[in-house]
Amino acid sequence: MEVRWSGLLKQPLVSSGTLEYRGPESLARHVVAPFREDTEIADGEVRVAREGRREQRFALARAPELHGLLTGFGALLGGDHDALEREFDASVELGRDTWTIALVPRDERTRKRIERVVIDGRGDEPRCFSVSAADGNLSVMLLGAAGEPLPSPLERAALHERCTGGG
Repeated sequence: MEVRWSGLLKQPLVSSGTLEYRGPESLARHVVAPFREDTEIADGEVRVAREGRREQRFALARAPELHGLLTGFGALLGGDHDALEREFDASVELGRDTWTIALVPRDERTRKRIERVVIDGRGDEPRCFSVSAADGNLSVMLLGAAGEPLPSPLERAALHERCTGGG
């Protein structure tokens, strides 16, 4: 489940699908509702195929926010501390049963698009992967049970509580 707040939308956009980590240089996202879209990052290229539209392809270098996601996922899931330190200023907060990893991009160009990436978890499982854009937009991927059911009303504070261990 993903919830996206944007200044262009009157209410948050909720989508569902899967995220597939394919190794340090490859990630795929498959949205099944409310529209169908496949996004794949591999070999320095991004491919976006959305139902009813022409497929798009572009160089990963044109999308620093996607490069940041790929690098963050790859470093975290692959246990690559050096890559994480090279690309981000990282901080960790540990609670009794919860934890938070905050990543701030080191690259100035990337920071113009992505303010920070936050991974919240409980025990040994990540619950949410949040990307805060420099323009105030926010995208939160809720993993597993953290996304069901979504809090009502769907507000940033309620979703933050869900991600950080409540609800």
